[in-house]
Order: sequence, then structure tokens, then C-alpha cells
Amino acid sequence: MGRRLLNYQRLLGMVVTMLCLLGVAAYSTMPRQEDPSFPYRAGMITVSYPGASAEAVERLVLQPLTDELRQVEELDWSQSTARTGVALARLKLRDHIYDTDSAWDRVRQAMERARQDFPDDVGLMELDDRLIDIPAVVLAVGGSPSVTRLSEVAERLKQNLSDISGISRIELEGDADEQITLALDDAALYRLGVSPKRILETLARRNQTIPGGFVVVEGKRLSVLPNTEFTDIDAIRATPIELPDGSQVPLAAAAEVWRGPAEPRQPETWFNGERVVLLSIIMEEGSTDAIRFGERIRERLGQIRADFAPYDIQEMFFQPDKVSDRLDDLAWSLVLSVLIIVAVVFTGMGIRMGLLVASILPMVALISVGLYDLGGGVLHQIAVIGMVISLGILIDNAIVIVENIQGHLDEGMRRMDALRKAVGELAGPLGASTGTTLAAFAPLLMAKGGAADFTRGVPVMIMLTLSVSYLLAISAVPLLAARFLKPRRDAHEDRLIGLARYLGGLVYRYPGRIIVFGMVLVSISLGMTPFMAQQFFPNADRPRVIVEMYLPEGTDQSHTSEVAATLERAIRSRPEALEVHRFVGFTGPSFYYNLQRSPQAPNRARLVVRTPTLADTTGLVKWIRREVAQTMPELDISAGILGQGPPRSAPVEVRVFHPNDTIRALATEQVFAVLRGVEGTVDVRHDLDIGVPSISINVDDATAARYGLTRADVAQSLYGQSYGAVAERYRQEDDPIPIVLRSREGTSLSLSRLLSVNTYNDQGAAIPLSAVATVETTWEPAARNLRNGVRVNTVSANLEPGYSFSQALDGLYASLETNPLPEGVRLDMGGDAEGSDRANSALLTAAPIGMLLLLFFLLLQFNSFRRVGIILLTVPLATVGIFPGLVLSGSPFGFQSLLGVIALVGIVVNNAIVLLDVMDRELERGRAIADAVRTAVERRTRPILLTTATTVAGLLPLAFSSSTLWPPMAWAIISGLLASTVLTLLVIPSVCTRLIRLPVAEPENAPA
Repeated sequence: MGRRLLNYQRLLGMVVTMLCLLGVAAYSTMPRQEDPSFPYRAGMITVSYPGASAEAVERLVLQPLTDELRQVEELDWSQSTARTGVALARLKLRDHIYDTDSAWDRVRQAMERARQDFPDDVGLMELDDRLIDIPAVVLAVGGSPSVTRLSEVAERLKQNLSDISGISRIELEGDADEQITLALDDAALYRLGVSPKRILETLARRNQTIPGGFVVVEGKRLSVLPNTEFTDIDAIRATPIELPDGSQVPLAAAAEVWRGPAEPRQPETWFNGERVVLLSIIMEEGSTDAIRFGERIRERLGQIRADFAPYDIQEMFFQPDKVSDRLDDLAWSLVLSVLIIVAVVFTGMGIRMGLLVASILPMVALISVGLYDLGGGVLHQIAVIGMVISLGILIDNAIVIVENIQGHLDEGMRRMDALRKAVGELAGPLGASTGTTLAAFAPLLMAKGGAADFTRGVPVMIMLTLSVSYLLAISAVPLLAARFLKPRRDAHEDRLIGLARYLGGLVYRYPGRIIVFGMVLVSISLGMTPFMAQQFFPNADRPRVIVEMYLPEGTDQSHTSEVAATLERAIRSRPEALEVHRFVGFTGPSFYYNLQRSPQAPNRARLVVRTPTLADTTGLVKWIRREVAQTMPELDISAGILGQGPPRSAPVEVRVFHPNDTIRALATEQVFAVLRGVEGTVDVRHDLDIGVPSISINVDDATAARYGLTRADVAQSLYGQSYGAVAERYRQEDDPIPIVLRSREGTSLSLSRLLSVNTYNDQGAAIPLSAVATVETTWEPAARNLRNGVRVNTVSANLEPGYSFSQALDGLYASLETNPLPEGVRLDMGGDAEGSDRANSALLTAAPIGMLLLLFFLLLQFNSFRRVGIILLTVPLATVGIFPGLVLSGSPFGFQSLLGVIALVGIVVNNAIVLLDVMDRELERGRAIADAVRTAVERRTRPILLTTATTVAGLLPLAFSSSTLWPPMAWAIISGLLASTVLTLLVIPSVCTRLIRLPVAEPENAPA
């Protein structure tokens, strides 16, 4: 290879230069976002069934729907809720599904099959398969007390922004749809002898869209436009209604007509106490630079803001700023890591060798970024972190090559001979060591699921940079080294050489004691695992407090709004509350990828509070919990900060199953009580339904038949009195407005008034409800919860800082051992426990492939099972540092720490490979195993210590960063690497003296 390199030096230089320029161009143009994008595996089905009870919705809608959904093989689970008048089903596809569009098409087919079994009066059924889309920008339109007017302004703003490059779609939230209400006067109808049915028929005949054709006059077509539609509200009021005697009266004589917000009350949004309408702008992910996208949005707003005066357009959430801040912070961490690594290399290798080794850093970084962009990569924090982790690892190959060439030069070898010999000696071992590191990250690359999708940028970037660094280490770096290095006159004065000889002497004299010492340390380290907390993903580092509010099922939105406003006023009195945003009737825009979108519900609200710093959130969360406990006992809250990783409802979630409602309720109460008593749990709540009072109208069929009525006539009359019936649509606006026929009071109809309403038969005669029906009050469920079609109740809890889900569940299990649940009750864990199990299972599923690749590269290099076994001993040796390091640093063991362990496996295996490679070459020269081992330790101590130092140095900025996501991973690598490096230099050679005597034997040429 050395001769070929000499023949193509100019071509190699040009290729490396062009690839570096490609990286420069890619970095300036590639898409940027804060976090990776997830496949669309989450969806929500909403089915409208007006007037039906929760029990009827479950039996008539959810059960047929669930039966059909079970036949969709791509579906992992469904979580359904039946409420009065609506069915909601949250769906999750299996983790291995990446072609989500075809999977959702199968779900839609199942929905259509289920519709065949629905009652005829079931309304609209919709599937939202873009549930995880998060808006890049959320704008608030305010400046008017009229929500209707704000909705019009927001719609106009949407039209002004829709053509900006990179926009996927814009959604309005908190806007108010309109309706034209025909409030019937029951007394006037009775006096005039007119039934609601007569009014409905009259409106339908009057409001038709019938073309009049055209006529040709002097060669030109003139359209004929007959006056067949309502053109204004006065035209509706003036609609003539025929009376039984043939005379006519205007509709205004029997009904009051007005235009206003749609009923029932729609979700509401508030910006710092001001009623606003929101524009959620969703960006095309994977192809759009979020930072430039934000600049385009602000530029357009600057151009049009004056046209929208006096209305205010404010930024509620602006993700591009967060992307810029996050990537800038990581870029500085990257630069700081490079500077620390360069300083370490200069200190350990001198200026000349250090400069050569450091030169590989910018080359690898730029080439890797260029190739990453060519492969469709997006620059986000996970990809940058992968590059930061790889900095210390990728320099290893260059250190070993440069050290080897310098050693040959010190021995008096000529430059080109030193280059050829070094590349010939190390191309194989370095290829094997690089291959083993790639194999260690292969399971992360091939794992499926939310956690793997979130962190996949780490293995992609590490594998890419390591491959590039290996190619440069055996090509460009040797050429530079052969050209610029000189023999050292004072090589024997190097202090690291003295340390190497000391370690080699220890291995030579005390191999048995060293092995025993290593075993003791591994045992002590494993004994510290019970003291290590478990955590799936840490919380985010954004200074925002999220307060989820739950009032009892059946609560009207007007009351929910009053309670939320009261709590908001209390929070705004706190000095650490800079901004408070209130969302009532729904949970607001999912401005952060980890926030779960929940369906509309009149008993739900969310407050989002911005604080000056992350530290301020802790005290504010505690104060909010105390305030709610003291002043709002009916309110359940879940207060905390934003999370990281795949979305989940709460860190601790326990699902309780049993077919008997009473037994399941008792078990749920028991789990709830236990979790409330476990140290570290807060905001413990359950979804048990206390039920709501209802009015049962019992129609006497015989009496109703005498009046010419049926049960359906009575039900339609009651529904029309309260909720209203859509009579027609007013089509003079951009969107048709429903014309709703109902009583004057609508849903505010008093109970006495409801019981005195009239019901009309086909002849239009008015019959009092009391003449055909009796009334009784009953208690019925407000909501029914199902998982995969089976009834379930859920207990959830948040955690105090410093506590983990494993500690909470341990406390639960310990209590249930002494006080078990009723017979037949089954518990299923959700939250972080489920996420952690799924992530670990996905890794274990892909682990055999990684192990096979690891063994392949090791056997390819050494052709010896014994040597492979010795090299793999470095993995348990790494635990000597991992567990104590996590415990002492206060870092929990979670998915991020597991990433660090995987990276560590590749590094420590590399150290053992280069060590055994020297030992085998010495054995081939006929030296005894003890002498060969001592020589290997003496020759490889410097590069191994330098690679350890550079890796640790490169990770220090992450370990001490303010981010909550990466310190656990950094400390796992740093502590494990520090311990394993020393033990690799001592224990591995000591084991070799006991298990290896001769070089690898050639295959015996036995007779056939």
C-alpha cells in the first residue's frame, strides 16, 4: 500500500481537499432542526355520536371499531375512551413499521368496515395520522375582545403566510366557528300552530342553490342568477312561514335569529391573560433549515404587520430560536472538545507529532458532514453529539500510525521505509479495531422503536466518522507523517516511556496478583448496582413549567375555564412566572416534540409557564402543588417540566385490568393509595369515573302512539331543544355557516323548562312531554376507558427531582407483596418502565448481529478463539469504572448511559487489539510469552493512554454541560474508560501470560 500511496499522492490530496470543501458547502446549506423526526406511528380516531351516553358509545361504536382494528397487523395497541357523544381511540403502530402510510391506509379500511356496524345516526369519523407533528412557530393573534373577529384576522394572516417556502401546513387553534341560531319561541309556535318540522321544510325549500343558466345577447353570454339562497340574516328573519289557515308570518314571529359563536363552547387559548387565536405553523421536516425558516417567517411578518393594525401578532412559541441556541451550544462544545484534545495531543506527543495527529480532526469532521448531507442527513443535536463522542475515538488511528512511524524513524529507518512498514503493520489491526467499534454500534443502528429513532444519529455519525478516520489514517496521515516527522534525539527521556516500563515490569513479575486484583474490583463494582437509580430519559433543560389540569368527567368547559383562570391569576402573582399561556378544552399546541397531543375535552386545561432559569422551575412547581391542594380540592393536576425521549403520559404509569368494574375500581384505589405513600412520587392520580347524574326520559309507547308519536320523535325533540338541529347552511361566507334550530336557552335550558317542552307529531300538533313520558334521575358513567378493547383504569404519577421510576415501582411491588391485589387483577406497566423495556428489547434483538460482527473482525485479525476471549474480557473490566462513576456523579442509569456503555465497549476492545497485535509479533520472533507481553505493554502504553486522554478530554464539555440529556452518557464513558484503560494494560497482559504460550498455529496439512 505504501508504494501505491507514493504513486498517487497528488490524486489523494485532491480527493481529500474536494471532500473537505464538500463538507464546508454541506454545513452551510444542510437542513437544521433541534431534534430528530419520528415516523408517524401515532394516530387518533374521533367518532361523533351526538346524544349517546358513554355506555352506548362503548357498546355501539368502540367495540365494533376495536374488533376491526385488531385485524390490522401493523397496529401495536389502541387506547380508547367513550364519552357522552364521542368516541376517541389513540393508536400506536408497531416499532418496526417505517412505511407508515400504507399501515394507516389499512387502519382506514378497518374504520370503513366498522362503520357498517354503526347505528345510522353515528356522525363523522376521522383519523389524524399526523399526531406527532409539532409546530415550528406558534403565533398569537390578539387585540380584540371578539373571538369571531380574531378568527377572521387569523384566517387572513394564514393566507398571507401560506406561500412561504418550507411550510407544510398552518392550523388555527382557539378560533371560533360561527353559527346562525334560530331560537324558537315554544309559546309562539303553539299559538301559531306551527311545528319545528314545518320550519325546517320551509327553510330547505327557500335556501337552494339552483342555476338559472345563461342567455346569449349580441354574441355574449349573460348568466342568469335566480335569488334562491339566503343573502343575509334579514332574509332569514323574513322567510315566510305558512300557517294552518293558509296565511303567512315571517320567521321572526316564531324565532329569534342571531349570528354568533358555535355551540357548544369550543377550545380557548390565552396569551398572558389575553384571549387570542393561534396559528400553528408546521414546517416540512427533513428538508427545511429551521433557522432560515424562522428568518423567513419573521421577515414576512415584518412586511405585513402594519396591514394588520390594530391587531397584535405575537410569537407564543418560536422553535427556530431554540434550534439556533441548541446547535450553537453544541458547536461550542465541539470546538472546546477539539481544543482540549489538541492540547492533550501536543502535551503527550510534542508539537510536531501532535500537529500531524490534530490535522485529522478538521478533515474527518468536514468529510463526514459532507457525506452525511449527501445521504439525506439532517443536522440536529443527536448528530452533533455523535460527532463530539467520536472526536476522541477517531483520533486513535492517527495516534497509533504516527507513533509507529516515529518509532521506526527513531530506530534509523528511512522515511518511505518507515511509512511502508507502519502501514503494513497497522492497516490490519486498525481495520479490525475500527470494525469492532462499528460492530459495537451496529445494534443501535438497527434497533427499532422511538428511543432508537431518537438516538440513531449517534451511531450513524460515529460509524461514519470512524470509517473516514480509518481511511485517512492509512492514507493521508502516513504521507504527512513521512514528510514532516524527524528522528527524535531525546526519545528515551519521555516520561511516558518510564511509566510504560514500570507497567510492563508489574505484568512481568506479578501476573497472578493482578488478575485477582482485577476480579476483586469487578465484584466491588457490580455490588454498587443496587445504589444506582434507573431512568429512561432525563427531563429537558427548558425553563418551562407544564401544568396539566383535570376536572371530573362531565364538567362543562365554562367551569373548567373559570378554574384555569383562577389558577393562572395565582401563578402570575409569582415573581418567577414571566409568561403564562392558558389552553382550555384541549391541551394546546404541541410546541415540543415530547408533549403529547390530547383530544378535545371540556374538563381538560393546560397552563404553560415560562421562568427565567431552569432552576426556578423547581420552586414554582412545588408552590403550584401546594396552592392547588389548599384552594382547589376538586382539581387534579400534573405539574412538571418538559421531558426527553419518546412521548409518554407520565414517568410512572400502572394499568389495572379486571373484567369486573367493581373489583377493578377497588384494585385501582389500592394502587393509587400505595403510590401516594411511596417516597418520591407526586401528582398521583387515577382515571376512575365517579359518574355523572342524568335524566332518564321513559316514554310510554302506548300513550305516545295515541298521539302519533314515537320514541324517536321524543328524542329528536329533546335534542333539538337543547343541542339544536342543523336546518340549513348560510353560504355567503368563505365557509358555509350552519343554521341551527333550537330553543332560546339551548344547553342552558332549565330542568323544569326541559320537562315542559312540546313534542310535535306528523300533523304538527303539539303534545307536552309530560303527557307521553315520565322522568327519573339516574347515575351513569361519564367515561369508559379501554385498551385493545378491554376495560382498563390507569394510575399515574410524577416524580420528585432525584427519584427514578424504578424506585417508585419497587415501593409499589414491596407493598403489594404484603397486601396483594384482589384475585384476577392484572397490572401492566406503562410510562418510563414500558419505554425502557421496549428500548432495551429492541437493542437485545439487534445485539446478536453486533456480536457476530464483533467476533468476525476479531477472528479475522487473530484467528484464535483464545485471543478473542481475552479481548472480550475488557468489557467486564470496564464496569469497574461505569457503575461507581454513575453513582458518584449522581447520574442515573438510563438509555443515555447505555449509549455510553456501547461506545465504551468499542473503545476498550480497540485497546486490547493493539496490545495483543504487538504481543503476537513478538511471539513470531521467538520470544517467550512473558517477554512478549512486557514489550507489548511498553510499546502500547503511550498510544493507549493518549487515546484514553483524548477521548476523556473530548467528553469533558459534555459531562459538565448544562444539558440534562448528555452528562450521564459522558460520565459512563469517562469513568469506565479511565478504569478499563489501567486494567487493560495490566489484567489483559497478565491473563495472556497464563493462557497463551505460542503464536497462532498454521493449519496442519494432514493427509487426506
